[in-house]
Order: sequence, then C-alpha cells, then structure tokens
Amino acid sequence: MLNQRLLACANFVRQNAHICDVGTDHAQLPVYLIEQGIAETAIAADIVPKPLEAAKRTISAHGLDGMIQTILSDGLEQIPPEGLTDIVIAGMGGETIIHILENCPFPLDGMRLIFQPMTKAETLRGWLYQNGFDIVQESFVKDGKFIYVIMCVRKTDIVLIPTVKECWFGKADLSTPEGYAYIDRQCQRLRKNMMHMVHQEGEPYREIIQLIQETVEQLKEGQ
Repeated sequence: MLNQRLLACANFVRQNAHICDVGTDHAQLPVYLIEQGIAETAIAADIVPKPLEAAKRTISAHGLDGMIQTILSDGLEQIPPEGLTDIVIAGMGGETIIHILENCPFPLDGMRLIFQPMTKAETLRGWLYQNGFDIVQESFVKDGKFIYVIMCVRKTDIVLIPTVKECWFGKADLSTPEGYAYIDRQCQRLRKNMMHMVHQEGEPYREIIQLIQETVEQLKEGQ
C-alpha cells in the first residue's frame, strides 16, 4: 500500500493513463497504478542504476514486467514521449523539478503533470506560472509530521506573473486542517525571510517586504 504522499499523487493520475514516474525508486507508484486499473502502461524511470534495479525487482515480484518498462534516464531526457499521457515527478526538490522541465526534449502539451516537491514549492510555482504552465489543482496531505503539497499542472503557454501569496501558499485552503497547517508553516518561513530582508537596501527589497507583510496579515485574518 502506498503512503499518503504517493497516494495523493496517484489520485491525480487519469483513468487509462500511460504514465511515466520520474525518480521511481522502488516503482511502488507504477505498480499501484497498474494493479488498481488506473494506468494501462507505465514507465519507471530513475537516474541512478541501483534504485532502478530495485524497481525491476518490485515489478517482477508483482508479475508486471510486460506492463511497466524501466528506463535509466536523467529526468525526462531518455524517455520516449509517444503515447504518454501523465507524468509524475515526486520526492524531489522544486529546483530539481524545474531543471527536469527545462531539459525535457519533447513538448508537454496535453499531458497531465503531477509534481510533489519536497522543498522550494514556492520557487516551482513561480517558475511554472512564468513559463507557460497552469497549476490546475493542489492537494495537501499530512504524512507523519510533514505536510506535503501535490500539484496537478498543465501546459498552456500563457505566461503569468504570480503574486507572493500565489507562490508561497498556492491553492491551500485555510478551512482544511492540512491547508491550514501548510499555510502556517509557509507563514513562518515568510517571517524568517522578512527578517533577513529588512537588512537589505533599495526599492525592490522594500516592495518585497511590503508584499510579505500583507500576506502575513491576510493569513492572520483568515485564522
């Protein structure tokens, strides 16, 4: 059974999908998606040979060798795009996900992109909006003591300049326990950033500080 973090990723995968799981590790997600009848075929990809060997053992143990292909790949660089419908990139930093997207050798139009950044979610959101992607939906799950964000994304080619609030809080909902916990954590990080910024000089820094202060006040009002 998947943990809550990977299960939330699985919930965004479309029915009858042909998926690629980037950074698959033990291939738990592709195996689950095939066995549950959600995905028709899957690619389990990893940049490191040892995890890919573990993935192959998991796939064989479940009798799914003919339905899940393993590929040694640096992100999406060695992945054949033909027939792909959904791509999952989970368990990596936001900046690593950006690097993978920047180096993707094929167009992502029409594909469902599911991202689960372990760090720098705000950086990933900002990059997505400014590079022609739309964050359709986000889910927030508590697994142990951590709150994880999972993004459902599509390519639109519409470039937007997001606000500080959009980057840092995404689509988190204060009315849910997970959303509240995520916003509260991000608010604490914003306050720390603001403390560092007050020592900087120049108009751009003052503007950023003002935006952060407004966002923190909006959070307080919503409590």
